[in-house]
Amino acid sequence: MKTLFLYIVDDKNAPILAGLSAVEWLKRGAGDLPCKALCAEEPFEKPQTDYFAVLTPSTPLVTAEHLRSLVCEMEKRGYAGLEIGRGMLVKTAAYHEGFHPKRRANFPFAALAEEGQNLALAEKALYRRIAELSAQNGAIIPDVETVRIDALSTLEAGVTVEPYATVKNSKVECGAVIGSFSEVENARIGKNAKVLRSVVKDSEIEAGATVGPFAYVRMQSVVGEGCRIGDFVEIKRSRLGKGVKAAHLAYVGDAVVGEGTNVGCGVVFANYDGKQKHATTVGKNVFIGANTNLVAPVTVGDGAYVAAATTVTRDVTEGAFVIGRSRAEQKQKK
Repeated sequence: MKTLFLYIVDDKNAPILAGLSAVEWLKRGAGDLPCKALCAEEPFEKPQTDYFAVLTPSTPLVTAEHLRSLVCEMEKRGYAGLEIGRGMLVKTAAYHEGFHPKRRANFPFAALAEEGQNLALAEKALYRRIAELSAQNGAIIPDVETVRIDALSTLEAGVTVEPYATVKNSKVECGAVIGSFSEVENARIGKNAKVLRSVVKDSEIEAGATVGPFAYVRMQSVVGEGCRIGDFVEIKRSRLGKGVKAAHLAYVGDAVVGEGTNVGCGVVFANYDGKQKHATTVGKNVFIGANTNLVAPVTVGDGAYVAAATTVTRDVTEGAFVIGRSRAEQKQKK
């Protein structure tokens, strides 16, 4: 077996691809291969190995496996060296004697990826590589071509990621489902939780909760265990306790909502007065009827019942019934 050493030319301006810079991808791809990072203008010492390679960020797809296969190919064909993008792979002895390769390695992994379409194709290949590795580790990914899971994300065994879903810098725990066309970024998705055609950013979804379809959870929100967040519900910088339900068409902003509370259709947590954001606190097992406005700052006590179409501007005591509607009038045409 021929020995091989790898130099990686570092570059702070290397493009970010699927969560990592092109240089970081080369370092990760090096695996168990002995390697050293160099600055762009730094000279390298020729190592005491049979071959050595110099790789630049222009070829982020190259791995140790690729280099070893090229060494075998070169041995078979009698080549002393090959260009790999803007780098090279050469026999150390030949390089000592002044040899510089002019023959280019014509493989997909060796294609230049510096801008435009070629860069996009390289990133697509890296996304596929991550998806395939996740599937090998026990994730369920029906279509590795269409999902976008970046290198900063962790998927436990038993996670399902459906076609056209995106997962970035997130942890997804066992049994969770990331549905088609969902976007999960800087988030944690708990065991057996479901995110269905929804967006979750900078937030946590606890075990067994369901989000979506068409929901938006953002800005350090926490959706508690077993919660049900339905279609066209937005949760912003809020904490929802265990078993909270907001089935459809609601906005919950800057709030703490106690466990077992029901947030009806069309409910708005009015958190902004035009100058400042204010907080709302809702206790446990509260019923908030459809089309209710909670005008912050306001507190609703445990077990309270807020009737539909009520605007709440003052604190509600525990167990109270609140109703605030204008009397409907009917007038006949003259």
